[in-house]
Amino acid sequence: MNGSSILPLAADLPAAELANLSLSPDAHIRAAVATHPNTAPCMLGILATEFPAEVLMNPALPLLRLADPRLTQRWPVSALLALVRQPQAPAWLRRQTLTYPSTALQVALASHPNLSTQEMQTLAHHQAWLVRARIAARTDLSPALLADLSRDRHDAVRLAVASRPDLSREFLYSFLTDASRFVQQEARRRTRPHLL
Repeated sequence: MNGSSILPLAADLPAAELANLSLSPDAHIRAAVATHPNTAPCMLGILATEFPAEVLMNPALPLLRLADPRLTQRWPVSALLALVRQPQAPAWLRRQTLTYPSTALQVALASHPNLSTQEMQTLAHHQAWLVRARIAARTDLSPALLADLSRDRHDAVRLAVASRPDLSREFLYSFLTDASRFVQQEARRRTRPHLL
């Protein structure tokens, strides 16, 4: 859905009526409910899975969040995944996702196009190797963070670094003696003269 295809709903519709409309078989009506400022917070959490962009456009969302800073932490993980995958996912939502107990959320967050330097730094030290590997594959890493990840304790993270198309020869050659034979193989493959 996009903003231009959302049906206008009466501004004075009460939350109970909007809850009924959220069950409509018509996706345009459900999308309109997701953007309506009178939609109950719990309904927004349900609608966010299907209509994440619309929920983020909801004009009441900033006020609801101010009234209840932990609002989204009670929403289903599927809703948070959908929201954090949106390019327009706000910084406050990304910050909350950093501390959420679902690794799947941090994996999705690690691929977000607008991460701050601090968010990348935090995710680069996440306990789950899959999160660190996603960060290692990003093209906007600082040289210091890339160097840290090239020494990661998990082979898959170092392999993600060794597989980067923009990796310098210095990094590639350092992987020729890596503890993992898979990382070594990738470095050998990448250091062949015709590939440099």
